[in-house]
Amino acid sequence: MNRTSRLCTLLLLLSVVLSACKKKPVDWSIHMNKGDKNPYDTYLAHNSLKYFFPSADIKDLSRSYRFSSIDGGTINNSGGTTLMVLTGLNFGVSEKEWQKLKMFVRSGNELVIFASAFDSKITDAFHIERAGADEEMEAPDAQYFESNKDVLQLAGDHVRRFGYVGRPINGYFAGRGVNYTLSHLQHKVAPAADTVQQSAIDTAIAIAGPDSITVTEEDYDADTYADDSYLMSDTLSLANGRPDCLRIAMGRGHITLHVAPLVTSNYFLLQGRNIDYLAGLWSALPADINKIYWDDYYIHSSQESDSNALWKYAPTRYGLLLAILVAITYVLFQMKRRQRIVPVIPPLRNDSVSFVETVGRLYYNKGNNANLAEKMAQQFLEWVRINCYLGTNRLNEEFIQQLTVKTGQPQANVEALVQMIHEVRLGGVEIDDAYLYQFYTTIQEFYKNHHTQWKA
Repeated sequence: MNRTSRLCTLLLLLSVVLSACKKKPVDWSIHMNKGDKNPYDTYLAHNSLKYFFPSADIKDLSRSYRFSSIDGGTINNSGGTTLMVLTGLNFGVSEKEWQKLKMFVRSGNELVIFASAFDSKITDAFHIERAGADEEMEAPDAQYFESNKDVLQLAGDHVRRFGYVGRPINGYFAGRGVNYTLSHLQHKVAPAADTVQQSAIDTAIAIAGPDSITVTEEDYDADTYADDSYLMSDTLSLANGRPDCLRIAMGRGHITLHVAPLVTSNYFLLQGRNIDYLAGLWSALPADINKIYWDDYYIHSSQESDSNALWKYAPTRYGLLLAILVAITYVLFQMKRRQRIVPVIPPLRNDSVSFVETVGRLYYNKGNNANLAEKMAQQFLEWVRINCYLGTNRLNEEFIQQLTVKTGQPQANVEALVQMIHEVRLGGVEIDDAYLYQFYTTIQEFYKNHHTQWKA
C-alpha cells in the first residue's frame, strides 16, 4: 500500500469515527412520550412515580385508550387507593367517558389531569375556565422563555419559586368556585350554596364503613352515582399568584386539574430544583396509593368511535370476530382463478417419419419395387454420409473397409449390403417382393447393429 492509499484509508476511517460520534439533533417539539428523553417528553415524570410511590403497581395506558372502557377491576381497590395520571395537551372526553371518570373518582380513587385545554364538560361541571397563555404548540419565542422564570409556587410554601426558560407554563384557572388563597382546605363551594348536600353513597359509607362499598358495572346507573356535588377543597399550586392546580373532592375521591402540562416534561424537571415542585404535587395525594395508571395521551379527542362500545361486550365482540373470519375465508377462496377446464393437447407427431412411411407405402402399393429399392439405397447412403462422414461416390473396397471401421460391424455384412446396393443401382437382378424385403431387412439390421455397437 503506497502513501496515497494509506492517507485515503486514514481519512475514510476518520470520517466514519466522526459520523459515529456526531450527536443526533435535539428534538424540541412536544410529544409528551413517557419512553423518550427529549426535552418535551415525560420520561422523568413517569419514572418518578416508583420513587414517590414505591409500593404501587404502575400500568401504562395506550394513547388510544378510551375511558369509557373503565370497568369494576379498574375502579375497585380494597387494598388501597388507585391513582390515574393523565398528561398531554388538549384533553377532550365524550359524555360516556366523563361519566366513567366521575364514577372512578367517587368510588374513592384519585384522578390527576395535566392539560393545556380541558373539555367543556369538565370546566362547566366545576364552573371554571382556563386563562392566561396557552401557546404550548406555538413556535418558541424568547419572550415566552423569559416569562416562565420563577412563576410557580406550591401551596403553603411562601419562599421557593419554580420555573424554567422554556415554553409557557403560566396559565391559570378562573371562576367563581376557584380558591385564590395559598392555604389548604379552604372549602370554597361551587356552585354557590350554603352547604353541600352529602350524596347517598357517602351516607352509605358513613353507616356501613368504607370497606363495605364495592362498585360494579350495574351500579353505574344508580341514582347514588348521578349526584354531581363536589367540593373545591385545595389549591395546590399558583402561577404568578393565580391558581393553576386545583384539587376537587367528589364522593370518596378527588380530581386534580393542572393547567400547565409541561411541568411534567423532562426539560422542566431538569432545571433548578423543579423536581421538588413535582414532589410537592405528589405529596398532596393519599399515602396508601398502591395502583397507578399512567396515560400520556398527548391530545385526547372527545369523539369516541362506536366500535369501542361494540367491542366491549362479548356477544358483539365474538360476532365481529366471526364476521371478520368469514370475510377472510371468502377472500382467500375467491383468490383462486376461475376458468374452464383446459383440454389435454396430444404431443406433436414426428411428421418427417410419417411422411417417409407414407411415401414408402405409396411406392409399395404401386408395385414399383425397383424405384422403391433405389430410394432405400439413396436413404442409406445419405445416412452413411451424415453419421460416418464418408464419401459415397465410389463404393469400392476402400469404402467397405472404412465403413467397417466406422461402424464396427463384420466386414462380410458390409460387403453383402454394398453388393445389394450395386445390384439395385445397376439393375443386375429382378427386384421382386422377396428381394425388396431382404434388402429392407438388411438395411434395418445394419442400423440396429450400429446403434447397439455405440451403446456398448
